[in-house]
Amino acid sequence: MTEDNTKAPSASLKKSMARLALIQALFQIEFNQASSKTVLDEFLNMRRDEEVDGLNIAAMDQKLFIELYKGINQERELLDDMLVSVLDKSWPIHRLDPLLRLVMVAGAYEIQQRVETPVKVIISEYVDVAHAFLGDKETAMVNGVLDRLAHSLRKDEF
Repeated sequence: MTEDNTKAPSASLKKSMARLALIQALFQIEFNQASSKTVLDEFLNMRRDEEVDGLNIAAMDQKLFIELYKGINQERELLDDMLVSVLDKSWPIHRLDPLLRLVMVAGAYEIQQRVETPVKVIISEYVDVAHAFLGDKETAMVNGVLDRLAHSLRKDEF
């Protein structure tokens, strides 16, 4: 319990918060053309009092946030290529809504790199993230694309 008699966020909720903040940070890099180092510093230090879905950013799983953030920034071109391989040919990656693309890029990274996390959990998490930023059609697309990618990369889990 915290001092104000509310429960501290669970480990699962802290991870969800990290994923939401991750998409915001990736969006900031892409559209404000800020350096990844500047944005990382901002999220870890200057935005600690901000809220994501009603929860303070300081409560997020910072280790997960940093791992995903750095990995995605290092592997961005490869991740885009992975998505292109499972996207419907009528939806070239450059036509996707930027937020939709970022959600799928982050999900692709976790599916590829975080094998200790069940793929169904990863897909569910990014479908939830998509719900926070996008509509039902885009959310369904996130589910479908990440599911196809997961079937390709982690066949043993199906």
